[in-house]
Amino acid sequence: MRLSTQLSTSLLVFLILVFAGSFIINVKLTREYVNEQLATHAQDTATSLGLSITPYLADESGLIVAETMVNAIFDRGFYQYITITDMEGNLLIERRNPKTVDAVPSWFTNIVEVTPPIEKTELNDGWTMAGELAVQSHPGLANETLWESVKQSAFMFFAAFVFAYIALLFIITAITKPLRIVVNKIEDIQNQKFSHINYTPFTKELSFITQAVNRLSSSVETMFKELTQKAEHFRVQAYEDSLTGVQNRNAFTRHMNALLSKTATSDEGYVVIIRLAQLNIVNTTLGAQDGDLYVNTVADELKAFIDKIEESAYLFRISGADFALVTEAMTKIECETHIARLNQVLSRCNPLKDGSKAVWMGVTQFNDEQSFSEIMENADSALMAATKQSSGWQFASELAHIHSNTAWKEQLNQILAQQYADILIQPVVSIESNSPSYFEAFGRFKDKESGNAIPMSQLIPASERLNLIPEVDKLVIKLVLLKLQKDPRNIAINIANASLASASFRQWLIGLLNQHEALRTHLVFEIEDSALIHHKDDAISFCKTLIKLGCRITIEHFGDNLASLAGLRAIQPHFVKISGKLTKDIHTDQDSQLFVSSLLSIARGLGISIIAELVENEAESVALTKLNVNFQQGFYFAKPKLWQF
Repeated sequence: MRLSTQLSTSLLVFLILVFAGSFIINVKLTREYVNEQLATHAQDTATSLGLSITPYLADESGLIVAETMVNAIFDRGFYQYITITDMEGNLLIERRNPKTVDAVPSWFTNIVEVTPPIEKTELNDGWTMAGELAVQSHPGLANETLWESVKQSAFMFFAAFVFAYIALLFIITAITKPLRIVVNKIEDIQNQKFSHINYTPFTKELSFITQAVNRLSSSVETMFKELTQKAEHFRVQAYEDSLTGVQNRNAFTRHMNALLSKTATSDEGYVVIIRLAQLNIVNTTLGAQDGDLYVNTVADELKAFIDKIEESAYLFRISGADFALVTEAMTKIECETHIARLNQVLSRCNPLKDGSKAVWMGVTQFNDEQSFSEIMENADSALMAATKQSSGWQFASELAHIHSNTAWKEQLNQILAQQYADILIQPVVSIESNSPSYFEAFGRFKDKESGNAIPMSQLIPASERLNLIPEVDKLVIKLVLLKLQKDPRNIAINIANASLASASFRQWLIGLLNQHEALRTHLVFEIEDSALIHHKDDAISFCKTLIKLGCRITIEHFGDNLASLAGLRAIQPHFVKISGKLTKDIHTDQDSQLFVSSLLSIARGLGISIIAELVENEAESVALTKLNVNFQQGFYFAKPKLWQF
């Protein structure tokens, strides 16, 4: 309730109580006074009238005179009645008036009842009693007097209320005006308007409030400016990567949620996840400063790439080694063209200068019918598959299986629990004898739902990411040994870098080989040449141990990393496999022929046999044969087939 309403209501109640009290007191006193006056009036009338009419009551003719005198008196004053009775109580003369008076409301007379006293006097002539005279004054006189008194009191009450109310309004206005101004000013402060109050209150006490609010306004304005500056600084920190200056993961999440909302103007496009393939190695071998330079170099190339393309594109750094490139309104053909060009540009950013990939790229299309998590699962699956592609990039739409990490983990755990896989073999052919020198074994695992084979280009990266690749390698090795017991032949088994880096895996394999001494000479273990860079000491020591046990060693993907030559000399493997990137179209590529010739010279100098992988046609095989590559492997000779016996 408003203050003015509260005060006016209180004033009204107070005045009503005062009026009621004064009314009761006034009516009581007035009625007592009027009753006394009426009694005196009646007594005087009875006395004077009795003396006047007594002589005329002796005979009948005098009674007429007495009645005339009574009428004259009755008509001049307010009397309720005048009666004259004889000694026997017989009524001789009677005059009466009604009790009501038109000037006074009946309800008032009913509430305030006035009963005038009856005055009587004996009529005698001095010697004998002639009768009795009774006089009662009329109550209308008292009622009129009381009614007038009430009206005057009511008028005074109303006048007092109006005057007090006007005075109250003035007081309330004087009090509440500065308060209203203060409230409005506080609302202005909430709306970021920080002007001062120029009004001076009527009372000194209220001026303290306006002064305090003015000080508050100044303080809040200063704080608001500081908070605004800090908020802008925090916004930059919240949505910008401090190292590269591009937007960060928070900005990426916000951007994608906006694109996937129903109100977005563009509801489809491509997300490209770009992972710095060598960042961990660079940080470990060259130092964090070179690692930061590696990140900034890639970021600068990506920013330059965005500036050159016509489509809308946005760049984000979503983790230490990962960038996200979001493009809108782009066809797949356009996206493939841009990705191929971007891959070529970024290939020059590897600070290791060893020929290894600088980045991996996973690409997925998105639209507003997909959830953000679904899009990221697709991109992540494509990125994992890209690590096994010679191009270094992969579209999610071209994958047979797309799983989240949780789904991959469940899939792999089921595979490991079943302890079963199909083992496929592909021959490494000796050109001189036109017969297999050994067979390379491949594990093939089936999807638990569809029953279809899971592409190894996806399963291996998923296994590596979930730290399950050593367990997968163990399963393949155990299955190969079981088959070797029934079908002895020379078999090569691939060992992933993650397994080679695991001390527990190395110990397990050595222990297993000690249990199968008769089979050790049939085994060839293929090690990636990148292991000679990233896990050099472990790789050299482990390979030497395997050679001592009677196994043979093949270093595959030879030529991808020239830095592996030092490890090659230390191990002295039995075979090296020339990278498939060098053998592809070697019959028309003179640069590849020259490079392969150089590698062959190095390998022969170390007494190592050369294998060419991914030989797909006769022309490639002939060109390699001319270069004295005596061992070849690929679809030209045989596709991998199920190991049966």
